[in-house]
Amino acid sequence: MRSVVEAHESWSESTAMGTVVHVCLVTAGAADGDTLANAASAAHGIVAEVDAALSRFVPTSDLSRLNAAPGRWLPVGPHLVAVAQAAEHYRTRTSGIFDATGVGPPAQHRIRWREGDDGWEAWLAPGHVADFGAIAKGYAADLARERCRAAAAGVLVSIGTSSISFAGVAPRRAVWRIAIGSPWEELTETVGYVETPCGSFSMSGVRGHRLGAASLVVEHVLDPRTGRSARTDVCAVGVLSDDGMRSEALSTATLVLGLREGMALCRALGAEALVLTASGAVVATPEMAPRVALREGVSEWACRRGRSAQSTPAAARLGANGS
Repeated sequence: MRSVVEAHESWSESTAMGTVVHVCLVTAGAADGDTLANAASAAHGIVAEVDAALSRFVPTSDLSRLNAAPGRWLPVGPHLVAVAQAAEHYRTRTSGIFDATGVGPPAQHRIRWREGDDGWEAWLAPGHVADFGAIAKGYAADLARERCRAAAAGVLVSIGTSSISFAGVAPRRAVWRIAIGSPWEELTETVGYVETPCGSFSMSGVRGHRLGAASLVVEHVLDPRTGRSARTDVCAVGVLSDDGMRSEALSTATLVLGLREGMALCRALGAEALVLTASGAVVATPEMAPRVALREGVSEWACRRGRSAQSTPAAARLGANGS
């Protein structure tokens, strides 16, 4: 068991990737203010750098230029290559359920890359549009965390509260505590927390879902199998792994696949998952369940509401004690 140490935390924020970026640096005692300020600045700087390279809304970004010229090899930077490699990897590992290149003509390689004497080049298959979205946030959060590791005993980087990367000493507790917002209209407060010493966490889903139906349509998430918005029995999913891009890809894929197939996929690819279903159940993979602390009364509420939730041997229904 990790002991709680005397810790001091320093928070900073910036705006990037269409949202607010928070950086928390934790020191186990007195720390040099300039060192912490420089570390925080470096963390915010790398997130802004990734945003400038991968934003769909900046015409000069590597991603925008690639989308504007499909079928052509173009010079790009290392951030696009790193995220493109991960996107193609998880497209393959999820059998196309996670696809950052959208629906388009069949192509074995949607994105290609190569390194030459003058740096990296990338190619996008004609008929496709790349949108790295959340997977780029997971990548940026991990990079920012690592930029701060030498300056602080503990680091947390949160990009829009849905892409969170953390390691080291947590403030006030033995482990980091990540709040889980409620996707249900009938439950307005947080569902509870995921408590863990380190990792990369992604949360995908909807807010304000009204209970009553066993499934819902998630308008902002495309199901590549149909080319339409995903219909699923999951309204929110949190995925914890050792890599932000894996967590982001699998949280999206689980949302599309639904409870049974999504949890099986997460376990197969070495990630832990917490799923909040459309009918009101709170379900976790066996590895995740001990990390989940539900707010008082939530487990009883979920048990009453979630009786119709699909069961699976790769999942644990959270009981009154949150395990």
